[in-house]
Amino acid sequence: MERYDRQMRVKNIGKVGQKKLLTKTILIVGVGAIGSYAAEICARMGFGKLILIDRDYVELSNLQRQSLFTEQDALDKQAKAYAASKALQLINSDIEIEYIVDDANVTSLTPYAGAIDYILDCTDNFMTRDFLNQFCFTHQIPWIFTSCAGNYANLMPIIPPDSACLHCLLGDIPQTNAASCDIIGVDGALIPIVAGMQVSLLTQMIINPDFKANTYYQLDNWHFSFRSLEVKKRPDCSGCTTGKMVSEVPFSEQTVTLCGRDTVQFRLPNKSNYLEIKQLLAEQKITYKENPALLSFNYEKFQFVIFKNGRVLLHGTENITEAKKTYHLFFN
Repeated sequence: MERYDRQMRVKNIGKVGQKKLLTKTILIVGVGAIGSYAAEICARMGFGKLILIDRDYVELSNLQRQSLFTEQDALDKQAKAYAASKALQLINSDIEIEYIVDDANVTSLTPYAGAIDYILDCTDNFMTRDFLNQFCFTHQIPWIFTSCAGNYANLMPIIPPDSACLHCLLGDIPQTNAASCDIIGVDGALIPIVAGMQVSLLTQMIINPDFKANTYYQLDNWHFSFRSLEVKKRPDCSGCTTGKMVSEVPFSEQTVTLCGRDTVQFRLPNKSNYLEIKQLLAEQKITYKENPALLSFNYEKFQFVIFKNGRVLLHGTENITEAKKTYHLFFN
């Protein structure tokens, strides 16, 4: 307990509170900007187990706002969840850390549902948040909605089935991501602030028996303004009355253009067979790189990145028709 000495001196936490943190399993959804900072804070504070899930890999443009990662991680195209878990284990080897390189969806998370105590939303899209809203309602897991872009950050703790949910706050979940950081950018100084607030709310949820949800918080770090407002649970809310799971195809199984990345995403019918792919590349005399989560190679002006779960990214175009022609040279 010595490493947590200064934390236990805080009267709101103390030894009793610290012992509670050490027993909790936290799922962190998205290990990018907010998620990497939140995961580091959780590791240093001594939350007993962290489960990290992220479908992407480290790129050079991530380093402006995502802690835990290095230039070498970007050069090696290390999966974010894997790279973050390695870095966190060096920070605190006393806690347990598990990583998942995949979407947050019914298939990937249901096996963990009974073990998760709390969920931190550190993702960047409302499709995943809509899924989390319903997944947490179904399994009655407390979670914290968090987002940031530009100079603004938003947070709301949600404790199903009794508190207001994401639909109570927003009504219909937005179908577009007009305020995503890929489009309007994000102030790098904002991210550790909101991550700290997120973990502070999480700590209070765990330690304070009188913690109240139903409050939405918004921060503007450029003008140093902060506001909060009460969100009432709507009796007719579809998100926290039926608990019906999202029926949409998971994001990583869709053929889509990735906003701002000059990239088209595909999905192999089955999980990728690296041996078969390597044989194909050897026949074509194409060199490749491989790490524990993915395999990558270049072809003409394009770069392929193939994950073990069958997700394929084709970099070099935003034109789906052009991308499909190149993709089908290698995959049916």
